[in-house]
Formats: sequence, structure tokens, C-alpha cells
Amino acid sequence: MDDENEPQESEETTMDTEDDELPIVRLLIASDIHAGFAENKEHISNDSFETFREVLKIGVDSKVDFVLLGGDLFHENHPSRETQLKVVRLLRKHCFREGRLGLEFVSDPTVNFQHSNFPVANYLDENLHVNMPIFTIHGNHDDLSGKGLSALDVLHEAGLINLFGKFCDVDQIEVTPILLTRGNTKIALYGIGSQRDDRLARSFAKGRVKFNRPDGDDPDSWFSILVLHQNRPPRSKLRSTKSHLSFKHIPFFFDLVIWGHEHECLIEPDFKYMDPNDSTKGFYIIQPGSTVATALSVEEAKKKHIGILSIKGKEFKLKKIPLQTTRQIFVDELTLEGAQPTAPKIAKSSVRLKKMPDEPLITERINEILENAEATRGPQQPWPPRVRLKVIYSGRWLDIPPINGRKWGPNHFAGKVANAAEMIVVRAVHPEKKAKNVNDEQLQNILGSRTDDICSVDEMVGKYYNQCDFKSRLGVLSEITMGKQLQEYSNTEATTQFKFTAADKALSDSIRTQIDAMTAKVKGMLQNRTAMNAEIDDIPLDQQIAEGMAQAKKNRVVKAAEEVDLNVSIASSFFERGFEPSRLVTSTPRPSQQREETPQKARSIEDVTEADFDSP
Repeated sequence: MDDENEPQESEETTMDTEDDELPIVRLLIASDIHAGFAENKEHISNDSFETFREVLKIGVDSKVDFVLLGGDLFHENHPSRETQLKVVRLLRKHCFREGRLGLEFVSDPTVNFQHSNFPVANYLDENLHVNMPIFTIHGNHDDLSGKGLSALDVLHEAGLINLFGKFCDVDQIEVTPILLTRGNTKIALYGIGSQRDDRLARSFAKGRVKFNRPDGDDPDSWFSILVLHQNRPPRSKLRSTKSHLSFKHIPFFFDLVIWGHEHECLIEPDFKYMDPNDSTKGFYIIQPGSTVATALSVEEAKKKHIGILSIKGKEFKLKKIPLQTTRQIFVDELTLEGAQPTAPKIAKSSVRLKKMPDEPLITERINEILENAEATRGPQQPWPPRVRLKVIYSGRWLDIPPINGRKWGPNHFAGKVANAAEMIVVRAVHPEKKAKNVNDEQLQNILGSRTDDICSVDEMVGKYYNQCDFKSRLGVLSEITMGKQLQEYSNTEATTQFKFTAADKALSDSIRTQIDAMTAKVKGMLQNRTAMNAEIDDIPLDQQIAEGMAQAKKNRVVKAAEEVDLNVSIASSFFERGFEPSRLVTSTPRPSQQREETPQKARSIEDVTEADFDSP
């Protein structure tokens, strides 16, 4: 890498440099690689792989001991064959080489990698030559599916990465750390792969997440790192957990938390005080952010970084390294109302014409963005940039239909913008219409600020029955049983490709049992029929035909003997009652009528009698 292309580095440190006797462990911190993102889109199909290559190359050049990823190595749960191939090639090229690490693995690998048939760190495998191992948890994009497997399991079994922090039972999690040592520098590496934020937050709140401390007299002498892949800020106002994991649930014995899933780069260590009166009770949070932008937002448009973390004893130093191969992203907003000093005349129209007054304003703003992109682009950044322009129609601009960005963008900026078809988003702002006869102050007094109304159904049921009097409590079903059943009908599992409740699973199991029983019954019937056919097959074919014809003739003779003339029966009946049969008028159907009443397909050549040839 040339000097002019060298990444600019900045340092955040909490390390005391006076004690040089303690050995240093260096690791590269990154997250959310999203390999395979937009692999079928023009211009940006290779962005994720180029940046991942840069990350690994920085690790090799910096001579780090290992790479620590915060999840989402792949963008898809089932990555394409091409994506998997590119990732494997990058791992083989940068992580495999001669030389061994002076990093001791002192924990039990059968516990750390209990999900694998090869419970050993890949850099300790005698059959492999791994010089820069990768330790990673799974994210929500490459999470578990099917039988609890992900694409990362394939890489782990192949010895390319070290997958840890894998749990299928969220209701009871026991986290055992990976213990790495170099001299007196000891690292305890904890990890929890991506889980549903609501369930994980409840598990933390109810004390169902247990962190095992290293054995020994002084577990606090270990530098403890926790790797997570969850929502960090609140994402919902309607849930009791707010759809995020609060840092207050994390035990304060941790020294550092690597927070994945959030794509905004906040890599500077952020200290969180667990006790305002005690500055020693707390930990640092590092949010590396993603290495490739998967959404066009202000947070994603920020400069992307990774970090080189140096650990010595209980202290650490972080070196921020900006990535040079990330594609430029520009997010801007254009309010048409007041965009020009002299407002153009706008003729009211319900149909867009070829030249509309909003198009010159939009074109001018995009050209300004492209000029800025060209002036600020780095030597390794790909061209063209990605642009997101929000166009706001308000006031008199509502008299014309908004622009169709999917058609207009490719026609005017194809090749100049990487996402020309998705470049423009439109928003129409109409004047607010206040509801009539509504007293805002009175409504606020009724609603109040009752945060306790935001809770789950099982919490509401438990709260009600715990506060009501004894006579109103449940007599047959306990509150615990009721809450458990509500959880089964409301909480969903994500351990498979589809999300389902416990009730859905019970129904599926019942249906599967019935299908298995019916399948066994049908198989038995088929076996009996096969045995009967085997007995028939022993008789010669000519003999079977002769016996069949003889039986058919016998059946016809018996049937003819049982037939009775209807007219004779009627005449004898009337004669017995005193009527003269000669005065009765009867109608005997003609043979032609008999033939018409008999279906043609049911008549065979043997059914033809002499009566069929009589004249009518």
C-alpha cells in the first residue's frame, strides 16, 4: 500500500504504558461484513467482498493475533454458491500461512464448541496452518435455520472460522467463556449469537442468563469481553422491552462489550456507569458498525472504521482505522417549496408532462451531489457513488403529480449514480387537519403517562391475579400455568427457517403423527395386495381368461332366470281384483327404446339378443 493510500489512524487508549513486562495481545475488531449484499445489482455487486478483503489485509499487515467479528458475516441466511466461494477464497488467502501463534487456549474446547464435531480452535488443529484465526458469533442475517444450522457452521466444520456463542434455548442460557492467555495477559471471551430482542431482554431481566467466571481465586484478573448482536437503541414504544437489549442488563464485571448489529460506526469506546456513585462499576462499549452500507440512511453514510485492540493485563488501547474501499453514500433532502428565490409558475395538472417544473430543481441538486462526490472521493473508493435524495412536495407543489424516480432516474443518471432507479424517494406533505370537538388537554388527562400499560399479555394476567383478592383468584388453574400457556400461544421460536408458536408446533406434531399412522396403514394394504397379486400371478394367463369368461356367462344365466315380465305381473294382479285384463291398456317398450335407455359404454357384444334385430 502506498504512503498516500495508507489509512489514517487514531488512537483511543486506557492503557498504562509504564509496565512493559506484560505481553500484549492484539486483535482486529469488525462487524456486519454482509458478504453477498446486492450481489445481483449493477455497480455494487462486489462491494462487500472488496471491503472484507481490505479488513483481512489490514489484519495481516498489522500482525494481529486474531480477528473478532460481531456477527452477520453473510448477508443472507442461505448465501449463494458464488458468495460462499468468494468468502472461502478470502479466508484461505489471508488466514492460512506458516507459523504458530503464541496464544494459549486454556478453556475446554468441547464446551466452547459443543455444536461441532471438531471441538478445537482451528489455529490449534495440527492438520491446518492458521496464522490469523477468526472468532465470530452469528448475527440475525446468518442466524440458525432448519435443524439449528447456519452457513457459519459449514465454515467452522471446514476449519475456516471459530463459531462460538451459539444457543438454541433462549429461556435458559449458560455462557462459558473462551479463555486465551499470553503470559500474564488473560482474556475471557464471551459471546451470545443473535436472539429475539424481546425474549433475550426478558431472560436477562428474569436472571435466566448465566455467565460462568473463570476458575481460580481471582476471576477479576481476566480481561472479560462480551460480543453481542442485538438492537442497542429502543426500536418500539409498544413493547415492555422496547425491542432492544438495555446495557443495564449486562453484568458490570465485563471490561468491554463489542456490540454488533448496529450499522452506524460508533467505534470510540463509550463507558457506561452501572453505579453513579462508583466509577469502577461499569464497562466500555465499542460499536464497530458495518463495513458495507446495506441501507441508504444518514447513519450508514458516515465513514466506516474497524479497530485494532491491544490488550495488556486489564488495560486496552484502541486504534481506529478508516476503511478506504467503501463506496461513497450521499443522503440529502430537497424541499421544493422555497427551493428557488423566484418561484416558478405551476399549472395544476393531474398528469405528468414531459417537462415539469420540479425536474430542473432535482437535476440541479443531484449534479451538486455528484460534484461533491468527485471532489471528496478517495483513490481506492469505487465510482459511481450511491445517492438518496428525498424530494418533499408541499404547498402549491401538491398541484402536480410527484416525479416517478424509478423511471426518471435511469433515464437521466444511468452510469453516474450506482442506484439510479432507487435514487429518489418522494414525500407529500399535506396541511394538517385537526380533529374537531377534541380537547387535547382533556385527552391528555385521561391517557396520562402510564408506562405500565405497555407490557405483554402474560405480565398483565400475572399482575391482575397477584393484586386481586383471594376469592377472585383462579381455583383450578394457577397463575403460573396460565402464564405458561399464554407464552406458548404468543412467543415465537426462530430456531428454524419459519417463525412459529409452541401451539403451532403442537398442532404440526399432531398432524405429523396422523400422517405417519395413515402412511403405515396404506403400506400394510399395499403389502396385502401385493401378496394377493403374487398368488394370482402363479395361474397361467389363458386359464385366468377362461375362468373369467365362464363365470361371466354363469352370472348372465342366473340374472335372466330372475327377471320377471312386468306386464304379466300387472295383468294377473288386476284379474285377481275383478278387472278384465283385455280392457287394460299397457305399453311395452320397443327394443330400440331399451337400447336408448342403456348407456352405450355399458353394453357389450354379449348383451345383444335376437330382440335387438326385430322390427318395431
